[in-house]
Amino acid sequence: MHKETIDRLVSVSTAAYDGYGFDVILPSLARCGVQQLEFAFIDGYVEAFTDSDFTQDFANELSSEMQRHGQHCRYFSGHIDLGLENAAARLEARCRFAAYLGASYVITNAATRERASTFFQHSDTLAAIARHYGVRILLENPGNGVPNLLNHANDAPGLLARLDAEAFGINYDIGNLLAHCPERDLLADARAAMPLADHFHLKPCKRRVNGIDFVAVGKGDVDDIKIASELLRQGKPFSLELPFRLHRDANAQPWRDAQPLSLAMIESQVHRSLEELASLHQQLT
Repeated sequence: MHKETIDRLVSVSTAAYDGYGFDVILPSLARCGVQQLEFAFIDGYVEAFTDSDFTQDFANELSSEMQRHGQHCRYFSGHIDLGLENAAARLEARCRFAAYLGASYVITNAATRERASTFFQHSDTLAAIARHYGVRILLENPGNGVPNLLNHANDAPGLLARLDAEAFGINYDIGNLLAHCPERDLLADARAAMPLADHFHLKPCKRRVNGIDFVAVGKGDVDDIKIASELLRQGKPFSLELPFRLHRDANAQPWRDAQPLSLAMIESQVHRSLEELASLHQQLT
């Protein structure tokens, strides 16, 4: 397995750099050797933003910065609850912005159980929006403990059966599962998701007395190296989502450190994670 395979299959989320501007984030990722980016605009996970920020001018700035560093964006994380009444307008803002960036996939949540009927009523409209902008919607299992239409791998087949297969797919996040469904066999669930999901998030987590912290690859409670190995063998794309500033409390609710982490610390952790994948690459070659 050549390094080009990892470069093709593995993206790194900008969530690791919460608190920094993209004029700092993209050069830093370039110094780490990252070619494939996943832009993260996730409420509660990163600095505050609004839907009005998703302009073509902003996308052009990001595209120019990516081009300067030889980077590309295939996946855009813009999580919202698609069961909200205004979900279509909010999704359209994200799909349009993702298309401006050249991305092919928009990652979001499905809907909480209590909003299921609204989600399914609007699903054809949501699918039409995705097709219009030439992107696919990847539904992600959440991590906040609130019952969802997609809690774990077993929920995926039934959910997908009710949706437009051209427009909808699955982004599976095992880090979220640790907080959302801690009683499940996490590795077994991840393996069950592999044939169903278009894309994975590797988000290494470590349980603490009062909740969960996010750590570098190889340092978490779940064997993410084993998962990465299986994904690479299968040619399944995934992103390293490393939100080091983020934590979850004992009730799985997210909270963030008051100040951004130092750039040196973030780069060190990203480097460490990529080195783990490089070591894995050598073993698989």
